[in-house]
Amino acid sequence: MESYTFDQHRHNYATWTAARAVQRNFTTTSNIKEAIDKSGLKQFVEDELNVSADEFKSYHLRWARSLINTFEERDVRTCTYGRAAKIISIYLKTAVIISNQGSCSRSKFIHPPVDGILLKNLSKLEGLKDLGTKRWTQFSDIEYWGLVDRLNNHFKRFDWTLEFYWSPEQH
Repeated sequence: MESYTFDQHRHNYATWTAARAVQRNFTTTSNIKEAIDKSGLKQFVEDELNVSADEFKSYHLRWARSLINTFEERDVRTCTYGRAAKIISIYLKTAVIISNQGSCSRSKFIHPPVDGILLKNLSKLEGLKDLGTKRWTQFSDIEYWGLVDRLNNHFKRFDWTLEFYWSPEQH
């Protein structure tokens, strides 16, 4: 039997959580796993790089493009930037934020998973009313990064702590 490392275990679990979070009306866990494996997300987690917000954005753009390209190569239903962003967020939430109890330097740049529940709950706040009508699964890169900038300006952060506005019982 080959050795089974913690890094592989964490990667498998993070892949599964990301797949479960986005696969409804989209694609299979196998296709999502292939896309994640090709993206470089696992390497980012294992390298434990300290990155700036701008560096994280560059990584995010690269990962999303890789995910989208892999799905296109597999003739999977169109993968929007919003869906790719959620895969990235859930994977990193599982593999980095939870593993480090939200205290590592990368946790302040890793995005919260954007979905309908988060957008609906944020829309109850002054200045964010229109977010309840937004469809995260349809976000282009421009729409996604516009939302990131808007929420970052509103809250003075865009990190895991915004999941205060997400509620599992609404799922």
